[in-house]
Amino acid sequence: MVFTGRACRAMEGLSMRITICTILLSLCILMFGTASIWAQGTPLMLGAGQELRIDLPLQPGRGYEISMDIRTELEDATATMTLLLIGDDGKVADTRTATSALAGSGEWTILGFSHVPIPPKKGRWELVVTADREGRYYWQNLRVLPSYSDSQETTAYGQQQPEEEQSFYTGLVVDARHLDVRRGISPRIYSETGQLIYGGVLAPQDLVQERGVVAYGSELTPELLARIQVSPDDPYVNPLIVEALDAADPAKTSVYISAEDTQRILEAMARYDFFARYAVIFLID
Repeated sequence: MVFTGRACRAMEGLSMRITICTILLSLCILMFGTASIWAQGTPLMLGAGQELRIDLPLQPGRGYEISMDIRTELEDATATMTLLLIGDDGKVADTRTATSALAGSGEWTILGFSHVPIPPKKGRWELVVTADREGRYYWQNLRVLPSYSDSQETTAYGQQQPEEEQSFYTGLVVDARHLDVRRGISPRIYSETGQLIYGGVLAPQDLVQERGVVAYGSELTPELLARIQVSPDDPYVNPLIVEALDAADPAKTSVYISAEDTQRILEAMARYDFFARYAVIFLID
């Protein structure tokens, strides 16, 4: 078949429109597909020699909480997190290991260490995640946070922590029941001089939507106090309770606290960084 010049130009125009539509469709698939992945975590294959490896810039002599959320639909699967210290000669000089049994229903499980001391040795630290069953897994929220402990014992999630570790505040409770403070998406805590103490500005979007950067209630019920537990498997709770001085914005979702309470919070944070875990409760009417 022979096309005239006008017909050829028409076919080229049609081809361009089809190409543009194809590109737009591909972008939509990519966008919605990516959103779906973000909602369920980052997929990876584990088991049968397959693993996840991440370099961690850990400082010798410091203590850290190192953990992530992991899940799978596989039944009776167990995941293991191993910290490897690789020496200058390329050989493994030190290891730390934590293991968690995963719920086959696909629920998130915390895998890692609530406290791990880093010895004063030279080398680089590498995090390795493996599983005993081959298949698809999902992970999210890798946390590498300073931890504070008088004990040098490594504590994995799910293990009983030593008694000497259980002498710190696990979260903050702001009592604003005497004020007209309201629920909000991004509530903030300010000192009475206007210094921002807490705002959860770096919180992941899924956490903001699903849990919020603070929990709300009118009384400290066991369900509400679960927000400031050290971990889902450790019932230890020790709230630092402060009283709000006033509402801090026109929407009345933020609060001011006193200079004395600001200092108490900063001193408590030197022991245990509960803000990094969004362990904050607002008591409101």
